[in-house]
Formats: sequence, structure tokens, C-alpha cells
Amino acid sequence: MNTKKRIFIGLSNTAGYGSRLVKGFRQSGIKADLYLKGEHPFKYDDAFTFQLKKFPNLWLNRIYKRYFVLKCLFKYKAFIFFSGITLLDNFNDLRLFRLFKKKTMMLFLGCDLQQPELTFREDIPFSACHNCTQEYKDFVGCVPDKKIIRTRKAEKAADIIVSHLAFSDALNRDYLKIIQPINIGDFPSIIPEHNNKVPVILHAPSNFGYKGTKYLIDAVNKLKNEFKFEFRLVNNVTISVLYKEIEKADLVVDQLIQGWFGMLPLEAMMYKKPVVCYVRDDVLKQLPDDFPMINANPSTIYNVLKELLQNQSKWKKIGEEGRIYAEKYHDARKVAESYAHLLL
Repeated sequence: MNTKKRIFIGLSNTAGYGSRLVKGFRQSGIKADLYLKGEHPFKYDDAFTFQLKKFPNLWLNRIYKRYFVLKCLFKYKAFIFFSGITLLDNFNDLRLFRLFKKKTMMLFLGCDLQQPELTFREDIPFSACHNCTQEYKDFVGCVPDKKIIRTRKAEKAADIIVSHLAFSDALNRDYLKIIQPINIGDFPSIIPEHNNKVPVILHAPSNFGYKGTKYLIDAVNKLKNEFKFEFRLVNNVTISVLYKEIEKADLVVDQLIQGWFGMLPLEAMMYKKPVVCYVRDDVLKQLPDDFPMINANPSTIYNVLKELLQNQSKWKKIGEEGRIYAEKYHDARKVAESYAHLLL
């Protein structure tokens, strides 16, 4: 790849996607920079990020934004944005980039695209929308009518759309299936064994409602009368602390209602931990045959955990298969190269 072809990435870093993608590009010999509006609370690696300037005066902000867009126009060959958010209102920056033959990509990561009315169906018994509180809607800026308008504008303005399988029914045009990137070098090649006296089950939700935590806690409380194990609930910690918790755990339970998987299951798999996660049937059908996660939802989590606790000898093999899967399909370098092939 030509190292002079620099890529702009911004303006968010949900689950560290941007940080991982920057590393993936750089591992491939492609220059890339990540621009953020503020520091992520989980403190992902920001070695290649830039904080966008803010001015107290509204007009100064508008002037600076336009100056910054022009600066980027000449500096970057291609642009990757997340969640329907770009530098100028109404995607005017994307239209300008297209005018100068600069390609753009829009990645939708979840709530930024998901439409509640499309999830309230008989074949989708569980979803984040089913459990979503007004507090969380306000936090992520979920206003369905505005989201669909923004999505349609993004579909017209961006050259390439990338989306999760679970939410792609909100799109009107062709899209690429999203692949979450993992930086293989961030994880030890040899995973130390802790030999816990009793198995440690870890759950690390960024949001209790969004991950279906209450269903897991109900199941855990019932199982405590039948088995000896330690349940660890870790919430909103830095990425370095999270990795230490994963390393000490024997089993990781992610979300039970979303119907798809994000970064945490892959991080756990890189530590060779078996992962329990809810993946919808329609999504599962489109995944590779060697997909190793253990499927569970609110209706099945008790029985799934019970069977796992009864058959702990299988955990090591499942964990090893998970590491192989993550390296095979989610290497950030390979993900970045696939994007670069389309953009450069």
C-alpha cells in the first residue's frame, strides 16, 4: 500500500473501534489518524488520536469547522465516519469530499441505526429496544424519527455503508457486513492459568439494561443454591482493568438481549475464555460454521449456565476454539486492509 494515502477516522470511538482500526491500518503500512470530540471514559489507546478544538463562540466554531474540513480535504485520501456523525451538518462535508473524488465510508454500530418498530416482531423476542429506558435513549441520542432521516441522508452521501447484520433492515441500500477489529498484538500469546478454587464467572456490562444484566443475576442467584462458583460483576472500568478481570475469569457472559456480539466477547476469546452471548437465529445463519460462542437469552440462560457448570471440563477446548476464531476472522490488520482496498 502507498503510505502517502492517509485515512481520516472519526468522530467517535465506540467500544474502541476507531483505536483498533487505526492500529490495523498502521500495521498494514497505511497512515491513519483518529479524531475525537473528547476522551473515551474507558481510556482506549489514544496514541494516534486528535481532540477536535472547541470555541466558546458559536460562530468561531462554525468557521473553524469549515477551515478544518478544507484542511482534511487536502491531507486525506479517504474518510471513515461512525454513527452518522460527520464534521458538517447534513453531510455537506461528505458531498465536498465526493466532489474531489475522495471516498467516504459510514459505519453504523448499533443504536445509531436500530429502529424499534423493526425489532418488535414475533421472530425477535429480545432486543435492546425491548428493554430500553428513556434515560438510555437520552444518553445515546435515540430519537427514532430523527435517526431514520439521518440514515437516509447518510445512505445518499456516503460511498460505502457498513452495518451490523442485526440492524441492516433499517437500510435501503446495499451495505458491507461489519467485522469488529481486534489488535492481535495487544493480547499475550501465552495465557497464564489461574487455577481458581471455584470457577469465576465474569459479567462486564457497559449498561445493565442494554446487556440484560437482570436476567443473568436472576439465573446466578438460583444457581448459587446448586453449585459453588464466584460471580463477578464489573461495570464501567478502563480497558486495562477489564483485561485483568477477563484474564482471572474462567467464563465470560456478555449480553443476553441484543442479538449480536460486540468487542467484549472477542476480547474474552483472545484470553481463551468461553463466552456466553445471545446471537439471533437470523444473524447466526450468516456467521461462519466454526462460530464458537455459547448462545443464551433470558429464557435459556439458567439452563445454559447450569449445563456449563456441570461440564467444566469442556471450557478449555471452547476457549481455545474462541482464540482461533478471533484471530482468523477479526484481525484488525485484515479488517483495515479490506477497507483500504475499497477506499484507496
